[in-house]
Amino acid sequence: MNRTRITGIAIAVLGLLVALIPSVLFKVCPAMEMVMKCHWTGRVEVALGIASLILGALVAVSREKAFSAAASVASAINGVLVILVPTVVIGVCGSPDMNCNAATRPALIIAGAFIIVAGLSDTVLYLKSKKG
Repeated sequence: MNRTRITGIAIAVLGLLVALIPSVLFKVCPAMEMVMKCHWTGRVEVALGIASLILGALVAVSREKAFSAAASVASAINGVLVILVPTVVIGVCGSPDMNCNAATRPALIIAGAFIIVAGLSDTVLYLKSKKG
């Protein structure tokens, strides 16, 4: 298995993890009379996780190195969005004692950072191979 397939599989697994964090692993607040910010963050993160899963699969199965590198860049950008949604764009509950603030947000930040690293590392290795 070459490094691009491994990177693609890693991005796909991380995307699945991002989708599972707010819905299964570290559940956000459910929608009740008053819908909390973390509920919307969770919904967006599921969509971003699915997007990362698809991008990772494209990286893994692509035969064209340039397309794979482009999908890796898209994955890295998606990883940035995974981090920005709970920190800047939507946010989570204000109380530091809430599960979404104590567990969901840090888990999403870490998963997003790993997606960025995986996507950029594959792109950098592709660019180095084009020079040499």
